[in-house]
Amino acid sequence: MNHLNAFNAQISLKSKYEGNAHLIWAMGLYLNNANFSELASECLTDGPDDRKIDFIKLDLDNERLILAQGYFAEKSKADKAPANKAADLNTAAAWLLVGDLDKLPSKSKPNASLREIIKESRKAIKNGEVKQIELLYVHNLPQSVHVTSELKTVASYLRDSLPKMTDIIVISKELGLQNIEELYNIQKSAILIESTEECPALIEFEQIGTTWSAAVLSVPGSWLRDMFIKHDEKLFSANYRGFLGISKRRPINNIIKNTAEKQSDNFWVFNNGITILTFDYKKNNKTTTIKGMSIINGAQTTGSIGSVDSTIDLSGVKVLCRLIKCQDPSTVDDIILYNNTQNKIMTWDKFSKDPKQKSLVEEFKKFGHSYSLKRGFDPNSELGIEQVIQSLLALRGYYAEANGGKNKAFMSDAVFDLAFKDAQARHILFAFCISRAIDELRSALKEKKDHNIIIEQEEKQLILLRNLKFKYFLISVFGKCIDTLLGKKKDVKIISFSPDAAQKSNKSIDDLVAEALPAVKFVLAFTVATVNGKDFTEFLEEAEPLVKISSNVNASLYAVLNTMYHPGIENFKKIIN
Repeated sequence: MNHLNAFNAQISLKSKYEGNAHLIWAMGLYLNNANFSELASECLTDGPDDRKIDFIKLDLDNERLILAQGYFAEKSKADKAPANKAADLNTAAAWLLVGDLDKLPSKSKPNASLREIIKESRKAIKNGEVKQIELLYVHNLPQSVHVTSELKTVASYLRDSLPKMTDIIVISKELGLQNIEELYNIQKSAILIESTEECPALIEFEQIGTTWSAAVLSVPGSWLRDMFIKHDEKLFSANYRGFLGISKRRPINNIIKNTAEKQSDNFWVFNNGITILTFDYKKNNKTTTIKGMSIINGAQTTGSIGSVDSTIDLSGVKVLCRLIKCQDPSTVDDIILYNNTQNKIMTWDKFSKDPKQKSLVEEFKKFGHSYSLKRGFDPNSELGIEQVIQSLLALRGYYAEANGGKNKAFMSDAVFDLAFKDAQARHILFAFCISRAIDELRSALKEKKDHNIIIEQEEKQLILLRNLKFKYFLISVFGKCIDTLLGKKKDVKIISFSPDAAQKSNKSIDDLVAEALPAVKFVLAFTVATVNGKDFTEFLEEAEPLVKISSNVNASLYAVLNTMYHPGIENFKKIIN
């Protein structure tokens, strides 16, 4: 399979994370995030007292919480994954919602960080910041009905255990060979459904372009529902958002569903319709043949109609539909982009196609590095616009904006400018490597914890590092301490690696991260000492927390660095411009 070939090519990933490498790879595909070191350090919990939670991610940017259980068969001849691993998610779900936190390891014991992330997750659920919980069983074997049934039982249990007034959507998925292959193929092709479907509607109008052709027709709601039931989420493979579900929090989708059920005659004029990207279409006497399909606009319309009970006749519901056929890859990308008209998508396009960003691509090339303007999963690029924006904001002191999430950063011209104004490639590389160094340090501390050799001060560091808001705050503290670390005045908005150090032929990104680690360790140690066991979320609510922390850290750094020689810091100085 294509995805397994791609996974097996990830030599460093497999070497570094061993049994968890496949889980990280699959979750990178699922979350559309190829920053594997960040995913591993933030989300992996596999170890002693993990309460059957191998991977947990509180994704406030997309208002969801993800729990995953992983299984990897090295040389197994089994034809399906063990269902008991799926059942383990029952334990995970129970601990997430009602497990006694006092029975989880305390701050002085291994896996205390799990206690903190569960605490943060419960708080997010209570505050209405989570709209969907996803339960995943990730493995490298064929999928099975038995596992699917087990996962549905787990999802039902969790749904029943949630507070009665909540309308959080709970979904479960088996990410085995077939589904992971589909996730991988989505990166290569916009259209995942390749079958030929017969639509009981006539083409009323056709428009021909240079690289495309399009047809307009009115499709029956019953056919659209059939397609949704048959293909489910695959139907939206080229859609940025997919179907968001029916709930009180999705009032528009409820309205669409009610209109289809009760005002079928008016549906055509009330609704904007759908757009289907296809490999080909053919006009027949009474039908239209569609070869391959992905709904690139109208996922909410399709899903809402698909949610109407099958006993209700929808043949009288008519939906305006555009069919688009195009073989030119660049035009297909633009068709998908401009048919997804949400503000954040269009804002993303504005920034990713900005001349400044395109010039950065060329600037990085001169140093031998690849810089991607693609959103989401891109394992072929070391770093990209989406991966660096939060680190840039944080290094420049804007930790609150960095913690606001990527979507908010790209939706605001002002915030985007705070990150990228005057930023050159070597400065961006510097910010990215400081962020990576924190990820590596967190992974190293987790490994110590897993082997029960972590000391008390390191445990305190790990607990802070597992707080969702701490990483970017720490980068801001690092930025405030640059002058003291280097022993000279520096502008944090332009500080960068030297031209020689930035050359990939001289130093890889891993080399640069290793060079930055001693400085990051110092700043982290003194930051933890200053926080001194306080609840970090509450600490952030105090007046000027960054000023308080950085002032104390700078004083400690100055005292230490001016009384003894530290080779790691001296080497770090040598690679700074």
